[in-house]
Amino acid sequence: MRLSPFGLFRRKKAFSRAAVRHACQIDCELLLTDSMVSYDGRLIDISVGGAMFRPRLVYLMNRRNEPVELRLGTFVIAGEIMGTMSAGFGIRFDQEMDEQNLLALLARFTDPVQRAA
Repeated sequence: MRLSPFGLFRRKKAFSRAAVRHACQIDCELLLTDSMVSYDGRLIDISVGGAMFRPRLVYLMNRRNEPVELRLGTFVIAGEIMGTMSAGFGIRFDQEMDEQNLLALLARFTDPVQRAA
């Protein structure tokens, strides 16, 4: 088997997000739908395609590819944990939200003082 030196030095494509993330501080609950275990925590950013959830736990368990539901009062968003970082769980929504629905959600659950900042 012959190795080509050109395949060894390929650069990874630069990662870019398709949607703008909005920083927020929204208290909510994350439900692991397979095991029905829930975590209280906070959304620290959100976009039409996903969110970053920070549980109140001191230690984050490494989770990936697990179906979840984000529960913000009566509002429920289904998604999947894509990775665990020091900031929290990165979640991709099963269906993208409409930008207007996202802005309405932010207006409903964020403090007006925080939105002005």
